[in-house]
Amino acid sequence: MATTSAPNNLAPSYSGRALCRIVGIACLAGFIIDVLILALPPSLGSAEWRIGFLQQVSDRSIILLFGAALTLYGSLEARALRKQLGTVCLAIGVAYLLSCVLVIRDGLTLNDLAVKNITTQATQVQTQIEKAKNDPKAAPNITPEQLQQAAQTVDTRAISLKQNAKTGILKTAIAIVGNLVVIGVALISLGRYGMRSRKS
Repeated sequence: MATTSAPNNLAPSYSGRALCRIVGIACLAGFIIDVLILALPPSLGSAEWRIGFLQQVSDRSIILLFGAALTLYGSLEARALRKQLGTVCLAIGVAYLLSCVLVIRDGLTLNDLAVKNITTQATQVQTQIEKAKNDPKAAPNITPEQLQQAAQTVDTRAISLKQNAKTGILKTAIAIVGNLVVIGVALISLGRYGMRSRKS
């Protein structure tokens, strides 16, 4: 009994690299859209905005890395495209590492600002307490002992708030810098890989 088989050229050809390129481009496009939405409205002069923006970018950067790696893998056979992708990855990786300096500087600025605000508010409350101590008619139902206790509470609370602000800002800055460094180094490595000549 004779069997007929369909010619091989009619069967669809599947390429793992083409699938990687599709998924990689989708990841890159999603990352770019996210970053553009996060950047609006821009407030480049605000350290608080920059820290918040860089934190969001660093949190989403694994998508950028994944997309870049898949796109680069899908483009290994296209030498010109591979080198262009490698150059872009290298540039973005360097930008990530340089942005760490900005995060550290802005973290220090925000820390100083938070401490200054807490100190100002504590001073204002202490001034009101001193006025009440010097003018018993201003607060007739409050005893001097209660005023003294209130002053001590304000001092203790101010110290606690300053410490919490420093710790919170420090943790945030370390997390952002850690993410940016890891992704930056990985992107630089991808860039170097993409730019090197393939051995035959």
